[in-house]
Amino acid sequence: MQVNKFIQLHIIILLWGFTPVLGKFISFGALDLVWYRLAISLVGLLLFMWYLKQPISMGLKSVLHLGSIGVVVGLHWYFFYNAIKVSNVSVTMAGFSTLTLFASLLQPLLLKKKFFWGDFIYGIILVIGLGIIFKFETDQLAGIIYGILAALTGAFFGVYNGKLIATHGAYKITFYEFLGALIFITLAKVGMDTDGFELPSIGLSDGIGLLILSVLCTIVAFTWSVEILKHFNPLTVIITNNLEPVYGIVFSLILFGDTEYMSSGFYVGAAIILISVFTYPLIKQRFVNDI
Repeated sequence: MQVNKFIQLHIIILLWGFTPVLGKFISFGALDLVWYRLAISLVGLLLFMWYLKQPISMGLKSVLHLGSIGVVVGLHWYFFYNAIKVSNVSVTMAGFSTLTLFASLLQPLLLKKKFFWGDFIYGIILVIGLGIIFKFETDQLAGIIYGILAALTGAFFGVYNGKLIATHGAYKITFYEFLGALIFITLAKVGMDTDGFELPSIGLSDGIGLLILSVLCTIVAFTWSVEILKHFNPLTVIITNNLEPVYGIVFSLILFGDTEYMSSGFYVGAAIILISVFTYPLIKQRFVNDI
């Protein structure tokens, strides 16, 4: 059973590793891309829940609670795709690699877990890796910052969903978080668009990209990621998610070639970050046994 769940977890990460490639492939700006992703995902999820006879009713207090976490989900996706739009996939995933650091700091606060001294040390190592990238890629500063903000928001709802799954089903959590995210992104579009609320038309290639992104990489992957928290510690899921930057960078290099190649300093900094996040679970398991 546990082996099957680990396989499922790695399928989730593989799907998420493909999302930055789709984000670059789809021509829309970050805000429009996230709006379409949420709208299509909500409709698809509602149909999926109806087919599986999953209940949707929930008390108003719980709806507002999950919807408020959905605002963080909306922010996370906006930061993530805006990073890709202002830089590229490789830079975005380098900043996003700080996800584990933020999760390790947030888990003791949100889930009342004991703080591990090694988290601080690994945090310093991650900062060193990012510092090297900053030094060699000064023109990519905005992309790295947005990538880090995406990691912070992603860590928050990733850890917090580990608390919610104890009292709510995965489908309900996903549905109402997505609903809260869509409402938030809609309000953001109204406030930020000079012409009010206006959406770009969807061409064939963008439509195919949005369907893959919304159905496979969102409905399936996100719901599985919440459901799997019944079997794994939230930090375990997030640590395994360290493979996402690797998949994202590899996919982007294969598909986009020259636009993704960076300076040697970037890869030194990225290597320091990736080595630290991959060795982190081994160290923490040895000293804390909390993976």
